[in-house]
Amino acid sequence: MKSCRSMGRSVLNNRGSAFVQALVAVGVVGVMIYFLSPTVIKHRSQVTKTASIITARLALHSMVDYTLFGIRQRWCFSESWMQESCGASTPPKAVEILSHPRSVERLLMKQESVDFLRAIGIANPEKVPLEDGISQEINLANFSTMHPVYKIVADLKGYTVEFIQIQITRDVRAAIPEYGREVYLKVVVRLLNSQKKVIEVGSSKLETTSFVGVYPREVGSFALLVAGDLRLDKESASDLGVGGAYFKQHGSREQTIKYPGLTFESPVFVNGAIHLPKAPDLAVDIAEGDTVYTPVTFKDKVILGYGPIKRENVEFRPRSAGNQVDQFWSNIRQFGGFQKGVEVDGERDLGLDYLSGYATGAGNPNANLMALCKRHEDRKYNLNTTANSQLTGALLSKSGSKYNYRLALTDGNLFNPQTKEVDKPTVRNFFSSDLLKDWGLTSRATPVSKFKMRFGNLEVEGEVPLDGTVTLEPKIDLRPLERSIERQLSAAEAGLDDARRDLNQAARAVERARRDVNEAEDDLERARNRVPADPARVSQARYNLNNAQNDLRNAEAEKNRQEQQVENSEKRVSELRGNLSEVRSNMGIQPKINITMKNPVKAGDNPENTNASFKDLEIKFENGHVLVNSNGDRIPVSFEFEAFDVAYYKGYSMRPWSNNNRGALVFNPDGGGFDVSQTLLDSRGQSKGGLPEGEDPYVNLDLACKTLGTNTSAFAGTDWSKSFAPNSKHSWSFTNKYEDRKDLILDGGNAYAPPGGMGTAVFHVVSMAKTCIIESSANLVSGFLNCEKLVIRSRSSKLRIIGSIIVSQGIEIDEQAYKHGIVWSTIYHPMATFELRQSGILKGLNAQDCTTINRYPVWHPYPSMRDVSNLYKCNSLSLRAKADPFRWTAVDPDCGLINNSNSTMCKNRLMRFYVLEVSRESGI
Repeated sequence: MKSCRSMGRSVLNNRGSAFVQALVAVGVVGVMIYFLSPTVIKHRSQVTKTASIITARLALHSMVDYTLFGIRQRWCFSESWMQESCGASTPPKAVEILSHPRSVERLLMKQESVDFLRAIGIANPEKVPLEDGISQEINLANFSTMHPVYKIVADLKGYTVEFIQIQITRDVRAAIPEYGREVYLKVVVRLLNSQKKVIEVGSSKLETTSFVGVYPREVGSFALLVAGDLRLDKESASDLGVGGAYFKQHGSREQTIKYPGLTFESPVFVNGAIHLPKAPDLAVDIAEGDTVYTPVTFKDKVILGYGPIKRENVEFRPRSAGNQVDQFWSNIRQFGGFQKGVEVDGERDLGLDYLSGYATGAGNPNANLMALCKRHEDRKYNLNTTANSQLTGALLSKSGSKYNYRLALTDGNLFNPQTKEVDKPTVRNFFSSDLLKDWGLTSRATPVSKFKMRFGNLEVEGEVPLDGTVTLEPKIDLRPLERSIERQLSAAEAGLDDARRDLNQAARAVERARRDVNEAEDDLERARNRVPADPARVSQARYNLNNAQNDLRNAEAEKNRQEQQVENSEKRVSELRGNLSEVRSNMGIQPKINITMKNPVKAGDNPENTNASFKDLEIKFENGHVLVNSNGDRIPVSFEFEAFDVAYYKGYSMRPWSNNNRGALVFNPDGGGFDVSQTLLDSRGQSKGGLPEGEDPYVNLDLACKTLGTNTSAFAGTDWSKSFAPNSKHSWSFTNKYEDRKDLILDGGNAYAPPGGMGTAVFHVVSMAKTCIIESSANLVSGFLNCEKLVIRSRSSKLRIIGSIIVSQGIEIDEQAYKHGIVWSTIYHPMATFELRQSGILKGLNAQDCTTINRYPVWHPYPSMRDVSNLYKCNSLSLRAKADPFRWTAVDPDCGLINNSNSTMCKNRLMRFYVLEVSRESGI
C-alpha cells in the first residue's frame, strides 16, 4: 500500500516536470524567434530584391538585343518598338522611308547618301539623317502583348517600373575613326519610374548601354554564296532542289576526320536551309563512338536567308537539354561545326533566286536601248539591213466567223503606211468582173498592205488601210443552181413514179407465185394419197412444187429490190426538195468578207504604245455558208498579203522583186466554218514560222528613242521601291553578257603559286560563268566569281581559295580534294593580304613585288604619292575596285535596267549589315 502511494507521487512529479520542461522550451524558442526575426525579414527582403534585379537586368538586355536585331534588319520602329512598314506603298518609296521618324536607314545615312538623294531630286536631303538619333518611351501599361519580349518585360509591372526608354544615337567620339561606309552607334535602354526618371538601386542606375559598329555586309565579305539549300547530309548530288548544293557526307567519322577536309575561314551565305547530317543516339556521341561525318568546318559566321537549320528534314532541335555534346553548334560531331554561330535574315535574297531559277520573272531586259535605236534608225534608211526580212504571222484567236492574226516583219523591219489613197478593190480577170457584186472601204488613207483574195474564179486585189476595213461582196447567183435542182427534182419524181409502178407489178407477181405454190402443194398431197400409189406422179408433183417455190423466191427478191428503189427515190426527192428550199431561202443573201488591219495595243493602254514591226489582222466572214460554187459546194477562200515595209514609196518597192514580205492564208470549208492556217504560208504552202522572238509588240521605239537626247547619264538614280531582281542575270553580267557565258578553267596556267614565291596565279573577275572548274594543277584560286556550278577536281595537294564565289546550280568536290584539304576565305581574312602578296597577285606601282617595297609608318604626316599608291595596291582592299557588284550588300542588284530605260540606274541603297558589339555596360 505504501509502495503504491509512493508510485503515484512519482508519476505526478514526472508530469509536473514535463510541463515545466515544455514551458522552458517554449520560452527558449520564443526568445530565439524574437532575436532571429530581423534576420529572417532581412533575408526575405534580399531575396525579393535580388529577384527584382534579375528581372530588370533580363528585361534591359533583352530590349538591347532586340534593338540590335532591328538595326541589323534596318527596321522602321513603331511607337511600341516593333517593326512596322516604312510607308503606305508596297514596297515603301524612298521618300516614305526618309520621312519616317524612327527609320534606322536615316540613322545609318552618311554624306555620300545625302549627295545621292539630292541627285535623284529628294528635297532638302541634308535634313534626312537623324542627327539627334531615335528616342522612344514605352508605357508598360500599354506594352503590346504581341511584342517578342513581352513575357520578360511584363514581369516588371509589379515593381516601380512604369516606362522603358530606348535611345539610339551616333557614337561620334573622336577616339573612334571612320574610314568608309561604317557607322558607330550607341544604344541605351533605361527603366523609368512614374516621374520618368531613371530608377536607381543603391548607386546603380537601371540602364544598359551598348556600343556597336554597323558595317555594310558586302557580297564580297562572303567566301561562298549558295542560291538554295546547303545539304551536309547527302552522299551524292540528288534531290538538292533548285539552286541547292551539297558537301559529301561520309560513312565513318573515324576514317574521315583524320583528313583536313574543307575549311571556311570567312562567312558563308546560304539562301535557303542547311541540312545537318543525321545524328546517332545521344549515348553514341557521349561515348565518342563512330558516326557519319561531313568534312566541312565553318570557322566564321554562317548567315541564312530564310533558313532554318534542319536535321532529317525537320527543324533542328538538340537531342538533350544542355548535355555537353548538345550545348553549342561547335559540339555537333557529325561535321566540323558552326564555330561562330548562325544568323538568319528572315527572307531570301531575290537576286540569288532569279540567278538560280528558283524565281522567274520578266527575264533579261534589252541591255542597250541605244543599240536598239541605232538599229531602228538603220532599218528606216538602209535597205540592206532589211534585205532578208520576212513577213510572218500567227493566229491569235478565232471566235465564230472572226479570225485574228498578228503579222510581223523580222529583223526589225517596219510596216510603212503609204502617204497615198488606198487603191480600191479590183477584179484581175476582166471576164470575171461580174463575180464581185460590191466592195467597201472605211478609210481611203494610209494603206499598209496589198492583198489578193481568191474565191473560185474570182480574184480580187487591192490595199488595206491602217485602222480601216476592206469589205468584199462576191456575187453569188443561185438561180442556175435553182433551175438545175428543179430539173433534177423533176427527173427524180418521175423516177419515183416509175419505181412505184414497178413495185406494184412486182407485188402482183409475188401473189401469182404464191398461188402457184399453193396449187403445187395440193397436187403433191393428192399424188401421195392416190391408191394404188403412183411414184412417178409423186415425183412429178414434187418437181412442180420446187419450181413454184423458186419462182416465189425470185418474185419476192424482185419486190424487195423495187421497194429499195422506191425508198432511194423518195430520199433523193426529199433531198432535192430540201436543197431547193435552202437555195430559195438563200436567194436574197449575199456573203461579205471584211479585212481589217490595225496596230497592236494593250487594252486600256496608250494607243501610241505599239511596235511598228507588228500589225494585227482581222478577217471576218458574214454569211460564209453561202460562199458556194455553181454546184452549191463550199470552196476555199485564200488571201495573199504584201506588206508595205521601209522599201516602199507610194505603193512601189525600191528594192528588187522579192517574196520575203509576202504571206498567204487559206480558209478551207469545215462544217459550218473554216479550217484555217495557223501561220502565214509561203508560195509553196509551207509555214513561214511564228512571230519573231524577243520582240515586244507594245514598245514604240520611236517614242523610247526620243529620250536618248535628254537622259543618257550612266548610273542615274532611281527610287528605292524599284526592284532589279527579275533582271539579276543582266545586272550581274558586268564582265560578259549572260548569253556569252562559258566554262571557266582554273589550272596551273592561271591559278598556281609555288612555295618560293611568284607563279601564274591571278585575281579572276568573272561575272557570269557556266561551270568553274578547278583542276588538280591549281593550288591558289583567287577572285570574284559568279558560277552556275563549281567543280573541284581530284588533286594531290592542298587547295587555297581567296575570294568570293556565287554558286547558283550546285557544287561538286572530288573525294581526293577533301583528303588533301581546301582552305577558303575572302580577301578580308587577316592572312589573305600576306598570301596575295607572296603569290604576286598584289603588286605595287609598276608591278613591283610588294614583299620588296620598303614600308613606312602609316602615320607619316607627308607620305609621297608613290608610298600612298604602293600602300593601296599592296592591300587586298584594292581588289574591290575590280568588281563593283561584289560591293553591293545583296545579290539582289542595286543597279540595273527598269523596263526599257536607256541606261543603267542605281538605288545606292545599303540592304544588309554586320552589327558588331564593341562593348556593353550595365548599371546592374
